[in-house]
Amino acid sequence: MIFSNSVKNIFFYCLAFISFAASIYHFSGIFFEIDDSPVWFHCIFVAVNIFGIYGFLKRPKIYFYFFIFLIIQQYFYHGQDLTELWKAEQKIHWISLLTLLILPLGLVCLYDDLRQNKK
Repeated sequence: MIFSNSVKNIFFYCLAFISFAASIYHFSGIFFEIDDSPVWFHCIFVAVNIFGIYGFLKRPKIYFYFFIFLIIQQYFYHGQDLTELWKAEQKIHWISLLTLLILPLGLVCLYDDLRQNKK
């Protein structure tokens, strides 16, 4: 066990809340132009974030594998945002940076939780 169960549970609740906030952001992107992403992108990520809330709270085994693909996608998308803004304006895209730092911790906690529940 890498983290205690209480620490993991608090972190999972925080990640569920972040997923909820992201779903509100993407939901508003369906109706208003909030960034350069197309409407279909926001529709997909409303569903992804709702599944994220469920996944962090209930932690079904399949969620770990879904989360691996999500991290890959997020590293491409937010990694690109981070590097493009830095190259263009020498500014840090904080949402992207925090996303890229927090998601691997979520994966470690999900993996630890999956291993612990197998026993």
